[in-house]
Amino acid sequence: MIRKEHIETLVDEFLAGTDMFMVKLSVGKENMIKIYIDGDSGVQIDDCVALSRHIESSFDRDKEDFELSVSSAGIGEPLVHKRQYENRINKPVEVLLKDGAKFKAVLLGIDNNEINVARKIKSKQKKGNKFVTGDPEIISLDAIKQIKEIITI
Repeated sequence: MIRKEHIETLVDEFLAGTDMFMVKLSVGKENMIKIYIDGDSGVQIDDCVALSRHIESSFDRDKEDFELSVSSAGIGEPLVHKRQYENRINKPVEVLLKDGAKFKAVLLGIDNNEINVARKIKSKQKKGNKFVTGDPEIISLDAIKQIKEIITI
């Protein structure tokens, strides 16, 4: 069985000195390894390929077979790492609280265990832009189930 800690070490070794970081790692049944990475300036497919080759070169498939998937953190996936939040400051997000409340907001900042957001509120006066930005509010990360970036086209 391939150890998760060993994969973490290999990923950290590869990403050292870059602006990329690991978002998620799982090692499942039959050595199915899934790695998700992100970067302050994004992640290119060549980055995923290079990391995959780096990990593959550390194992002997004749001794222990495995399946490896290296991907960038996907669009619409929940934010996990503090750096993901930092990279999305002043961007629209969808917030789902643990109490079930869900709303759209602009992420204004993150500090320790809290985020600062301004909720998007429906406007009764504006015709073109149906939403206005409300007052800033601080929400504990402990109260949040997930946050996703809203991609606007």
